[in-house]
Amino acid sequence: MVEYRDILEKSKKDALYGREISPPHVKKDKCIGCGLCVDICAALVFELREKKSEVIYGEKCNACGHCWAICSEEAVTQPQVITTTSLRPGSEPAVSADSLQLLIRERRSVRLFNDNAVSKEDLIKIINAGRYAPTSSNRQAVNYIVLSNQQKISKLRSSVENFMEKTFKMMENRAIAFFYKMKYGPLAVDLLRHYAINYQILKTRKEKKAYFPLPFGSAVIIVHSQSFDSLAQFNCAIALYNCSLMAHSMGLGSCFMGFVQIGINMDKKIKHWLDIPKGNQAYGAMVIGHPNVKYRRLVERKEPNIRWL
Repeated sequence: MVEYRDILEKSKKDALYGREISPPHVKKDKCIGCGLCVDICAALVFELREKKSEVIYGEKCNACGHCWAICSEEAVTQPQVITTTSLRPGSEPAVSADSLQLLIRERRSVRLFNDNAVSKEDLIKIINAGRYAPTSSNRQAVNYIVLSNQQKISKLRSSVENFMEKTFKMMENRAIAFFYKMKYGPLAVDLLRHYAINYQILKTRKEKKAYFPLPFGSAVIIVHSQSFDSLAQFNCAIALYNCSLMAHSMGLGSCFMGFVQIGINMDKKIKHWLDIPKGNQAYGAMVIGHPNVKYRRLVERKEPNIRWL
């Protein structure tokens, strides 16, 4: 058991969580022995002993806050998760299923924006929606880069465009195309060729930069995390989607920009300019702004492919 604890402690020091985590504390005089904290804890921190909850493996705690949130007697405490807000969950969900479904369907990709700036306060509110997204093992390892300066956004746009120009030109070489197919798969090559055709068409149109590779929005949010984490892409995608829903609820538009993400990860100069740490990778990019268009109708999607077992 000593060896296990040493390994666990070292893994935390090696930035498994990237933050200081203190074990929870149980106030025995308040604990009624219901066992909810024992049952709810995915890290197996608690055990019920002599009809009282007890912290046994405090070093395994990932500070998810389930124990503190579920305790009816406020017998469990942990500094990292105690909030100062007076808000509490209601007896019913804050949003009805129909309202949430409508919000999800209303949110669409926006690529045309007016010149009004998005305030820093609004951007923080949007990022806070990502902050409260779930992450694997509650690692909370999603990092955000925000570009709200138009000169820097223009530099990002031109850098990604230059990368795309070079990439599309290289794809004309059969040997390089074969290498890309072996490394990234045939679908990736087909997509690159598809976008190369679109790009050539857009180059002839003066308004091309309204769409490609990065729309003229007020701000760009880039999310990045450790590349060694097999679930980093999952964590970042959920966080960024939360941000897009919050932006829509605030009357703002957003659009996920796949080529910006690809350009950042494949062009070391862009990655260095954005100061993304070594060992980290961009897992999403999204432009935000005040929409210059209004979608008037909801659209249908194809039926989900479900296999019931």
